[in-house]
Amino acid sequence: MIVAGAGGHALELLDILISMERTKNLEFFDELSSINVFQDRFPIIHSEEKVKAHLLKDPFFILGTGNPIVRHQFYKRFSDFGGKLITVKGKGVVFSDFTSGAEEADIFNLCFISAKTQLGKGCLINTGAQIHHEVKIGEFTEISPGAVLLGKVEVGSFCSIGAHATILPKVRIGNHVTVGAGSVVTKDVPDGVTVIGVPGRIV
Repeated sequence: MIVAGAGGHALELLDILISMERTKNLEFFDELSSINVFQDRFPIIHSEEKVKAHLLKDPFFILGTGNPIVRHQFYKRFSDFGGKLITVKGKGVVFSDFTSGAEEADIFNLCFISAKTQLGKGCLINTGAQIHHEVKIGEFTEISPGAVLLGKVEVGSFCSIGAHATILPKVRIGNHVTVGAGSVVTKDVPDGVTVIGVPGRIV
């Protein structure tokens, strides 16, 4: 298995993989770094040729970065090489039997995923986030640690919801939106903007 990325997010991901005993033949990919070993234990590969060779033997890969655009780029590249995306579920995760898309999302430790939620392909629900009833999240969106999405919120694709941000009930957020850490979003947000503050305002 290959982790696509070898930075800070990959460190947290590695802890989950170790707890799940999923480190057999584990390698990391980082084409920008000259370091050859991750955490003094796991090989780092730097070329697409080695990625392709690994995927021929073991087709599975995990997205090891939190950035929505980079997550999608890695997904596209590794899928084009014949790879198959797998996802992780951390410890202490509580999610409803009526959640859809959880198998295609990374959900880190201590998250709460409520009833009739919909999670898009490649999205990341980071540590301690709360996703309440009937929330819809688009593809490759990042929900940062401690963020709270209340009932019937809709978040588009390629968004980044900052740490400890709160999205109030029924608010709709477009695609490619960034919500700053600690912000409280009280009304709908169009595509492609950044929102900060309490209450949230477009900047």
